[in-house]
Amino acid sequence: MRHVAGAAVLLVVVAACSGETTAPDDRAPAVTTADSTPGDGLTCWAAPAATGDPGIAFADVTEAWGLVDPLVGMRAHAAAWGDIDGDGAADLFVGTFATARNDVYTVRGATGPSPDRLLLASGDSYAIDETFPGGMGRTSGAAFADLDGDGDQDLVVSRNVAERDPGGAPSQVLENTGSGFAIVADAGLDAELGGRSIGVLDVDEDGLLDLLVVEDRYRGGSSRLYRNLGDLRFADVSAEVGLGVDVAGLGVATADFNEDGHTDVFVAGSNRLFAGDGARLVESDAAALQWETYGEENDVSGAAVADVDRDGRLDLVVGHHYNSTLSQGRSVAVRLYLNRTPEPGAAPRFEDVTDAAGLVGLPTKAPHVELADFDNDGWPDVVTTASAEDGTGPAVFRHLGLVDGIPRFAAPEGLGAAQYWVSGPTADIDRDGRLDMLLVEWEPALPSLLLRNTSDSGHWLEVSVGDLVGGVGTRVDVYEAGRAGDPAALLGSREVTATVGYTAGSLQVAHFGLGEATTADVVVTAPGGADPVTLDDVGADRHIRIPTGC
Repeated sequence: MRHVAGAAVLLVVVAACSGETTAPDDRAPAVTTADSTPGDGLTCWAAPAATGDPGIAFADVTEAWGLVDPLVGMRAHAAAWGDIDGDGAADLFVGTFATARNDVYTVRGATGPSPDRLLLASGDSYAIDETFPGGMGRTSGAAFADLDGDGDQDLVVSRNVAERDPGGAPSQVLENTGSGFAIVADAGLDAELGGRSIGVLDVDEDGLLDLLVVEDRYRGGSSRLYRNLGDLRFADVSAEVGLGVDVAGLGVATADFNEDGHTDVFVAGSNRLFAGDGARLVESDAAALQWETYGEENDVSGAAVADVDRDGRLDLVVGHHYNSTLSQGRSVAVRLYLNRTPEPGAAPRFEDVTDAAGLVGLPTKAPHVELADFDNDGWPDVVTTASAEDGTGPAVFRHLGLVDGIPRFAAPEGLGAAQYWVSGPTADIDRDGRLDMLLVEWEPALPSLLLRNTSDSGHWLEVSVGDLVGGVGTRVDVYEAGRAGDPAALLGSREVTATVGYTAGSLQVAHFGLGEATTADVVVTAPGGADPVTLDDVGADRHIRIPTGC
């Protein structure tokens, strides 16, 4: 393990700067950024732990941030956060099913279906990128990632091509040219693929990010692993790497579950688990991950990963798209699986602790899930896109800590409405240290919702990584200051990922709540077995980028 001693000295210490204040709920806060002089430190921006509403609370800023009109005429289904121009702000892609009859979309002022949109962040608002080549298809998933190794984020869009909707755009790769996005001709993705969620990972550890596009069971269930050949060209190597031709699903999670330095894969739907070995994906026993179904249109959907019990192993939460919740009055919980892999390198093993953890059944669909610490108390909350508060907001289960080693969660108030959202990716849009949320709405008559987090907050720390130490697949562990590597002092573990939950792309950032801790040790481990790098005594309430800052 390589240490960077006294990392607080290397960082630009901005959290204590005078003049930092928490802004009103509908405005972006004041943000202090690092000086642009090369070599001055790792801090990109900072904001003090915020005072706010008790519990977990949000304010609807959809209109204030300019996201109402750009998203009319949509059956929105996919959303991805990304920093496409490197300015640290969260830009947004929203994809839609645009192939229904015209009259489906002519509500709220729309004259017909809108195309997929790219929305650029500017201060406290979003504006449509008019140069973006938005497709008109059944857009079902998306992710930003640097697919050509040039330092900026490209875009991959998964589309659910269907025979009943001829002429819709297929799945595509779009290159970030520095001045906009351009569709890559002949990128190698199957034009007939019934794609859903996307996984981004380096299966063969050659330094190029590969793509796993999940296909649903209604279109044949042949998910594909596309090897990155360079120059934004991809080849289907599913059989070669061991994925097979019958791995159906709606969602996917990629993470090193067994701590052997290689990325593993969970496909939500068929609920199949594959362990990576640096070249192939080897199927593992997933009996503990199977679900009971109650009807024909019951599907397991989104999946997300984080360490929820602070044992250093990455756990798994899985959502559902169970139509029986609406048609039969079923109540179905999202599932929480604790990672019980006995030792590094062993086959991944999970235990279902849903009931013991207090994750009660939901009376509507909950396709998207995340593990996100909304109140920055140091414990990841379970985020779902089922509704709470009588249908007005997301059902978030607040982490209360551990009892006998099992995480316990408090159920939200106001469960019972049929309302749900397709997806709900989180990001700190206003850089105040609290995670915000976009709720992606399928019904054109209703708006998607941008929710700003107004919760009372503990201290926080965000870590992003540059090319020198890896990007997607990099693991970040945070410890009490002065105790790096001590399991008893672990505050949190995450992997940097490009996708999360159902049909969503995520900012490539590891966000940690620190509770009352004002400093921490940070251990960063790139994928593929690289030596960890340790930063000692990192100040809280800042976003740091390793190795050279922003």
